[in-house]
Amino acid sequence: MVRYILPRVIFAFAFSLANAHFLTACFGNLQAAPESEVNMVERWGIYEVTLNGPDTENPFTEVELTAEFKQNGRVFEPQGFYDGVGIYKIRFMPDAVGEWMYTTKSNIAELNGKTGQFTCVAPSEGNHGPVRVYKDFYLRYTDGTPYHQFGTTCYAWAHQGEAMEKQTLETLAEAPFNKMRMCIFPKDYVYNKNEPVHYPFEGKPLKDWDFTRFNPEFWQHFEGRVQDLLDLGIEADIILFHTYDRWDYENMDAESDDRYIRYAVARLAAFRNVWWSLANEYDFMPAKEESDWDRFFQIIRDHDPCQRLRGIHNGRRWYDHSKPWVTHTSIQTSNMAQGIRYRTQYGKPVIYDECRYEGDIPQGWGNITAEEMVQRFWAGTVAGCYVGHGETYKHPEDLLWWAKGGVLRGESPPRIAYLKDFMARSPTFDTLEPIGNDKGRYILAKQGEYYLAYTTEPQTITLDLQGEHPYKVDRVDTWNMKIVPVGTAHPGEYTFASPYNGVAYRFTPYSPGEKLRPEAKASADVLQGSAPLTVNFSAAGDLAHHWTFGDGTTSTESNPTHVYENLGQYVVTLTVMDPEGDTATTSVAIHVSPEAPADIGTHTEFPGSRDGLVFLWDSSLEGSGEIESRGDAEIGADGQMDLTGRAFLAKDVNDALLSACQESHQLTLECLVTTDNLDQDGPARIISFSNDSTHRNFTFGQDGNRFAVRIRTPRTGTNALGGEFHFGKIESGRPMHVIVSYFSGNVYCYVDGELVHVSNGTQGDFSNWERYPLLFGDEASGGRNWEGKLNRVAIYSRFVGVEEAAHKFKMIQDK
Repeated sequence: MVRYILPRVIFAFAFSLANAHFLTACFGNLQAAPESEVNMVERWGIYEVTLNGPDTENPFTEVELTAEFKQNGRVFEPQGFYDGVGIYKIRFMPDAVGEWMYTTKSNIAELNGKTGQFTCVAPSEGNHGPVRVYKDFYLRYTDGTPYHQFGTTCYAWAHQGEAMEKQTLETLAEAPFNKMRMCIFPKDYVYNKNEPVHYPFEGKPLKDWDFTRFNPEFWQHFEGRVQDLLDLGIEADIILFHTYDRWDYENMDAESDDRYIRYAVARLAAFRNVWWSLANEYDFMPAKEESDWDRFFQIIRDHDPCQRLRGIHNGRRWYDHSKPWVTHTSIQTSNMAQGIRYRTQYGKPVIYDECRYEGDIPQGWGNITAEEMVQRFWAGTVAGCYVGHGETYKHPEDLLWWAKGGVLRGESPPRIAYLKDFMARSPTFDTLEPIGNDKGRYILAKQGEYYLAYTTEPQTITLDLQGEHPYKVDRVDTWNMKIVPVGTAHPGEYTFASPYNGVAYRFTPYSPGEKLRPEAKASADVLQGSAPLTVNFSAAGDLAHHWTFGDGTTSTESNPTHVYENLGQYVVTLTVMDPEGDTATTSVAIHVSPEAPADIGTHTEFPGSRDGLVFLWDSSLEGSGEIESRGDAEIGADGQMDLTGRAFLAKDVNDALLSACQESHQLTLECLVTTDNLDQDGPARIISFSNDSTHRNFTFGQDGNRFAVRIRTPRTGTNALGGEFHFGKIESGRPMHVIVSYFSGNVYCYVDGELVHVSNGTQGDFSNWERYPLLFGDEASGGRNWEGKLNRVAIYSRFVGVEEAAHKFKMIQDK
């Protein structure tokens, strides 16, 4: 028997080739080297013990092998594994410099009681150790070096063959990503139908496998790719299970599942860049119960001496991430505003591993724009969370990054790189606290020193700036990657209006002796109303003023008056200049809406003015529209639609609704909504004028504790994802009066009579709408059910303004 102990440099080189013939040749020719040459490994490197042993009938099940590694009273016991042709290995990552000793333990005499020692030396440059959880909500390397996760997804990249995999690595070398989500098992899904080069078990495709025998060639190749990522400084978030499978791996029995997990841990845990993701969309695997996932977590925790990060990824139903064996919250949702709530709820780092993908495929999860991907990265980051990227642009050979890797074709990666660099030049992420809310207010702060506010829509923000020094204010154009000086802000309340989507505002202290920028302050006596709208503006201070009113006109007066004749949202910008020529800017948003019906104040009963009313449902009203049950839906004793696990279809309204809205290009949804389940997402469909999950005219739904809206225009696409937005804060068990109203690219959202959200991200008209069914509680194709109660539904082909919305809520209250 010969013992081979590979230093890290030889190990890394051998496995980067990922070639079983090469490995066999190397091991066959290795000679025992002097202790001084082979018995050293750097801290957080891999020390490997290789033993020759019996090639029994089934070494994977009949041979037990571990080793105790000891240093200064500390003991670690990693499991060994069989690597084929009579070779057994034990891998260990030493976490401390100094002398280590080990002793093997086995049920096979020739593998038992083998001893040795080695010296762990200081880590080489760039080796910062594994990524760990830090201060509950953050991540950093073990040596204290900051680690800010900017991940991407290439599920099956390690199964595409040498040329494609090499191309993926070359792309990653130039990309901003420092974590890769990747599957051990090959994947069978749309755009990913090719057979892998290797299979994880011995046997034949498609389903003739011996789950008791692993295929060492497959695993040698896979861990070689993990090493390749390590060489690039990229974490490998390894997905153990998924449901997109034609090889029957997802249906292994419990004994095979557990053996597979232990083998994966034995082979891969020593790589310092490894994370464990138990599954991609775990809840889509019907063969696995919740107790199975709990058991899998515990197996990894008990058998991984390195205690790598552990997470699990959801489809629609979330795992309880507060369980003690979960280290971080890995989630699939595009509701970025909930990041603060998720942090509080789970008390762990929150990683939006899937917030949909930049691309142009028909599926809704894979056709957001590059602008939306960038917005989600900024929003999630400023919410104190981490965000992951994916890309799904159609390709004639189905070479989509999200599935197979290759090359990146989208526009978001350079802008994600800009954000990554921006955050690296900011105070360390783990010193910043999110002080916004879960209603779309995104603010990160190191109180008294640094503030970063991000806006996903035009809005006015008030910050309470602490400290005793003034702040420089900069506007960050996150798409064009430019920083524009805005002016000066003093401690106390500072109010500013963000006129654009996807803009950040940074507040940093002046350096000692640095000249203060001028300060711009603007106000308007009215911010919204119907045309013609007269607005009186005023500017503070005696500097030179220049106003642009957003409609092509300007003024140099200090306190001008302006009349808006046309509908729309106008960004009014004031620029001031001091005697030295330094400038500062500020903005105010003015909303000019259609004129309200003259009779809105004369009604005392729901729905109020019926001008433009296309559909009405209220069980207490005569003439209410007809609905029919889908499944076992019913009207409850309280007169409301009970939509828990059910849906209703509106009868004989499709043509009228389509025609009226395409004529006016305006839309208003009004309803009384009650939910008892704040964990619904997707979003769950409350009201949907749609055909299936990827074709719609509009959808009003629930995403966590916020409402979600999609409105189709030529710009937002057939699934209307291009203009999806969230608003409000849903309260469990309480009826909420909600109005969503659209005109001329502007969406106004009201909750209980108050304007809570204005968005101009849904530009365009309804010319591309199609004839679809109108449903309550689900899609026509099913699968997006909303659990709750719905009443007093009114749909108009006109806009509802602030005054009318308040009046409508008062009618609801009075009744």
